[in-house]
Amino acid sequence: MKYNIIIFSTLLCSLSACVEDEGNYTYTPVNEVAVDGIEERYSALAFFDEINISPNVEGSVKGDDISNYEFAWYRCYNNHTHDTISREKDLNWKADVQPGTYTLYLGVKDKETGYNKTYSTLLSITSPYTRGFLILGNRPNSGNLVGLDMLTMVQGKDTVYVQDVFDNSELQLRNARSMSYTGYYMRGTNFYITTDETTHKFSFSDSFEPIAELNQMKIIEPLVPHKKPIKLKDVAMRQGVRPSYSYLYPRVYLTEDHAFACRPSTSEYMSEPFNRYSQTSEDFFRFYPYVFYDQRQAQIGYSTGTSPVILYDLDNECFSYLAGPYTMTYMKAFDNNPSHGDNLWMNCKKYYRTIVYGENDFSTSNTYCNAIMKESVPDQDVKYLLYRFVPTFSMFGGQCTIKSGTGKAYTLDLSVMTDFLKAEHYYFAGAYSLMYYSVGNTLYAYDYVNNRLASKQFDGRITYLEAEASSNMSNNRWFWVATFDGTKGHLYKMVASIDPNKIEFIDLPRNNWEVNLEVKSVLWKGQNSY
Repeated sequence: MKYNIIIFSTLLCSLSACVEDEGNYTYTPVNEVAVDGIEERYSALAFFDEINISPNVEGSVKGDDISNYEFAWYRCYNNHTHDTISREKDLNWKADVQPGTYTLYLGVKDKETGYNKTYSTLLSITSPYTRGFLILGNRPNSGNLVGLDMLTMVQGKDTVYVQDVFDNSELQLRNARSMSYTGYYMRGTNFYITTDETTHKFSFSDSFEPIAELNQMKIIEPLVPHKKPIKLKDVAMRQGVRPSYSYLYPRVYLTEDHAFACRPSTSEYMSEPFNRYSQTSEDFFRFYPYVFYDQRQAQIGYSTGTSPVILYDLDNECFSYLAGPYTMTYMKAFDNNPSHGDNLWMNCKKYYRTIVYGENDFSTSNTYCNAIMKESVPDQDVKYLLYRFVPTFSMFGGQCTIKSGTGKAYTLDLSVMTDFLKAEHYYFAGAYSLMYYSVGNTLYAYDYVNNRLASKQFDGRITYLEAEASSNMSNNRWFWVATFDGTKGHLYKMVASIDPNKIEFIDLPRNNWEVNLEVKSVLWKGQNSY
């Protein structure tokens, strides 16, 4: 009985408490937010497209009144790094980010209650790097840190200038010099960036990532003493060549002190330099760092009549050609045999001539090799000449000759050519008898047939002057001029004059860009490059 009384009393107290508290609590319904209108995935082209999302936001209490909400759109990448890209309900955001897959979040916050809800979707940003011009140079005010930018050209869209195609923060490459692309067909597809200190290979597809330093790749492993690290000076066949049968030609790499080649249709592994005159010689000559060849033959790609590979021997002051076709380990010098074509002047030492500059024309027809030569005959005034010639083989590995009628030497009139001896950059306009050269911020154009000169002033110092023949193989009049004023760069695409009565400097409409680089090299990247 004692226990029953206690239980009964407890129940009475409980019931009494419930009756006394009735009506003392006010319950406020929670405003739960619901969002729809966001798809599971969105796609865009980097640097071109805009992401537009207009979600429907409705609260369980406030309905479609969104005045008391705060919105935040942000993207998540690289192990949960978050960037806020908008604080509006509707997202209208240009995809100015590198290609990749991101998670896109929308956060909705009720300012009264602090209630916060997050929604997510996937964002696929595809590469715009399929087609356009790569621009290599040094970043202003960075201690010459290398930058790689691009003028991306997507069909149906305007050209867009994109900075930092690759992230140089880890490698810290400095002092840009050149880009090289070795093409495809049965051998490695290699894209290189060379600086004052090193050469690196990069991917050349939908992104640009460093793969390896050249010395680590084991492509070139000399069996003789050589400069270290190995740095590329030139590659052949270079950009601008799109042969139908490019595997019929050797691939040539010039380093600082040696020249290497691999046979057609073989993998790229080179160990024996060929800048010598016998297969067993250990006497390697110094060479001008440029490969001469006949652009026309490289374009046609026939198995006969192929173009020889020619270097200029700085030790013996003569042009020499790669012997073969199978050894790829030595060269032959041009001789003075009249039966070998118009090549009597190719033995330059005999005529007291030395090379100043050399480059090939770029076009599908009527192209030459060009070499500016200095002639220093004892007890005579110094002269400067322009050699224009077309080398040819009857069959690769045979006797190299200069094609009949093509070996010409033009005397350059320095009394007309203002500041020519101070020239920093050169460009030959193919079949139009024009040679361009730059000094400081001035571009000169010299007609070496009619002995005339014209000039054009730019706002900044000219840092780059070269043919632009790769994007349109039928045009050999386009060329690049890049300038730098100390804080910013400018890139101009121009057209060589063809009027025989005057020299004009013709700008291509809508083909000049302000760039954040001191430009050193420009390279065309097509969908199927070269």
